[in-house]
Amino acid sequence: MNSKYWGVTAGVVLVLMAALVTGCPPGFVLETVTVTANAQGEGIVVPSGDFVKGITIFAVAIPDAGWEFDHWTGDLTGSSNPAALLLDGDKTITAVFVEQAGEGEGEGEGEGEGEPLPVSEDPGLNVTIQSVTIPGDLKPVVVFKATDDEGVALTKSNLASVRFILNYLETPAAGSTARYISYITRNDSTLGSNPPAGASLIQANTDSAGNNGVTDNGDGTLTYKFATALPAAKYNQSATHCLGGQISRSFDGLTYYANPLFDFRPDGQTVTATRSIVKTEVCNDCHSRLAFHGGGRREIGYCILCHTTQSTDAGSGNTLDMAQMIHKIHRGESLPSVEAGVPYQIIGHGNSVNDYSEVVFPQDVRNCAVCHKEASQADVYLTKPTLEGCGSCHDRTWFGDQAQTPAGYENHPYPQANNAACAGCHPATGNNEALPSLNLVHRTPEQTSAGVGLSFAINSVVANPTDGTVQVSLHIANGDGSPVTDLTKLSRAGVTLAYPASSYQTYVSERFVGSSTVPGTLDSSDAANGNYLYTMAAKVPTDTTQTFAIGAEGRRTSGTAPNTFTESPSENPIAFFTTDGSDPVARRMVVDDSQCFKCHNNTLRLHGGSRVSPQYCLFCHNPMKTAGTGDEAVTVNFDVLVHKLHTGEEMQSPYPWGEEIRFPGDRRNCEMCHLAGTYGLPLPDEAGPTVITREVGPPAVTELVSPATAACTSCHDSEEFVAHAMAQAPGGVDTCIICHSVGQCAGDLAESHQIEP
Repeated sequence: MNSKYWGVTAGVVLVLMAALVTGCPPGFVLETVTVTANAQGEGIVVPSGDFVKGITIFAVAIPDAGWEFDHWTGDLTGSSNPAALLLDGDKTITAVFVEQAGEGEGEGEGEGEGEPLPVSEDPGLNVTIQSVTIPGDLKPVVVFKATDDEGVALTKSNLASVRFILNYLETPAAGSTARYISYITRNDSTLGSNPPAGASLIQANTDSAGNNGVTDNGDGTLTYKFATALPAAKYNQSATHCLGGQISRSFDGLTYYANPLFDFRPDGQTVTATRSIVKTEVCNDCHSRLAFHGGGRREIGYCILCHTTQSTDAGSGNTLDMAQMIHKIHRGESLPSVEAGVPYQIIGHGNSVNDYSEVVFPQDVRNCAVCHKEASQADVYLTKPTLEGCGSCHDRTWFGDQAQTPAGYENHPYPQANNAACAGCHPATGNNEALPSLNLVHRTPEQTSAGVGLSFAINSVVANPTDGTVQVSLHIANGDGSPVTDLTKLSRAGVTLAYPASSYQTYVSERFVGSSTVPGTLDSSDAANGNYLYTMAAKVPTDTTQTFAIGAEGRRTSGTAPNTFTESPSENPIAFFTTDGSDPVARRMVVDDSQCFKCHNNTLRLHGGSRVSPQYCLFCHNPMKTAGTGDEAVTVNFDVLVHKLHTGEEMQSPYPWGEEIRFPGDRRNCEMCHLAGTYGLPLPDEAGPTVITREVGPPAVTELVSPATAACTSCHDSEEFVAHAMAQAPGGVDTCIICHSVGQCAGDLAESHQIEP
């Protein structure tokens, strides 16, 4: 349907409905009057008469005018003669019409006329911005549509909260990126106690109209009228503007949120300048789902509309600018300022202290691409380095007058007053160590070294059914595919055997390169092709039909001193075999390794860097594995260990490791790590019981517990929950499925671990 201005006069019937403030019942018709519109977008002339304050437009009928009502904005309150309000400042009465569909357009003639809009009976909240106009009073008008998950339009009464913020994209200074600037700010002095001297108290803010600014249009759309007029001095119709919304809906005891975003130019021209540096989906790889400030702020594109260069934390004096704040939060305990003894804090609502000084980034902080990827401008950290961005991580580097360097700061080699020269000395790519490129210094050692890479592959495994001897053929290569022909260049290489594959209980590790080698046999006759044949010293049982597993590991030291690093394989290869010639049965897959790497990348290099694959970790970290002795022994079964590490500082029972860890996601979102359908009850029959040691009064007792009990109590580790779980699994027999499987009284675990909408 194309909109079109009409230069004709038409009669319009205006039905005025009582607002709630009048005390009239909803739907009560006060008066029907005839008004005249001369042209689309111009004022409606309303006859004089007595009107009740607070009335709102409910519906418009347009007989034979060739127009169709789109939306109305205006204010009829405070006057007994609305005609006098015509084009009068912020009380302009405006109607917007669009050309009606002609023959063959839209639905059939008369179809649906007079029928009420359907009423939502389903959950969900989906919001789209249809238009933003800025009338003569400079108070923006937003037309938007909110629907449930079935596409049924929601009304104003369905929405619990409506907020909008409007920003414009500034023209960047030389060397800088364009930043959004909010039209609306507030003085935040009430949020900070004893702010540092000279600290700014300004923060970007949403418009104050809230729900009072919303009007139902009667056609499934809603109109929002800003209470704030844009400052004329800042208003540039040719600049890119971004409208952001924070809208919520309560339904069936749950709250649904939406953060719609809308880029536009008030002059109607095509938007070309934008800012898209980080994508929400990438953030959610580690954070499950962004949900800040009460849960309603979920899109990074919305966050940057408040976290602008205008915004400062009144309590700490720290900037709230996203480009600086987010870098500082993610570097956390390794910030130079924190290492120097100055905590990094943001004083939030109600003077709550949010201390990020103990945040540990789960991989090498130099890997900027873990966050800066997939967005259209994701590479700006390489192409447009800035004092603000670089100085947020390197926050004890002084870029100013070196005669005024603060105590504890290191001088940048050359004073920099602005960003104009940054990219000239620090280009995106290059290997000049005197003026290092961003690609050189913001990549891990493994990423920057030429020809880096190490890979292990298992060609074949042969088990002798008579004596249990195991021979494994390995191929070892460099990252470019060339063979590793000299094993003395490696600092470690070996294999690990584990069985039974259904639920590992026994493992044997043997090294054929490095310290503590064992008397196995290594055949290097085909080393020129990178092939090696290793015969294990250990032997496997032959009187069994069980499946065995074998995996390989290794590492080497690379780089040039002092910039040496441990080079690890991309994965630990695993092969399954039997001794009786039957087909091997691989261990079930529970964890999606690729999910681990989203947060941990190449830092999942454990025990010296040789062990990189979670499936290989299971060999040693099996249900029978404990660490410590006697009363101090604790399980290091992989599912217990990893659950506890990711529970981190929220653990309620003591565990030797991980109490300082802050998990960035929502632990109810099991599929951050797990494959779908692998964590509910009942667990597979082959899942084995776990050995644990627990205090039962003294002395400590070592016992077997069911796999479900072991897994569940690793996260739900309060004394009460552990006691309940142990009582439901006498002698290691799992009865959890009675209450916690599909359709039972306590609900399916897969369902109960879902996070709220």
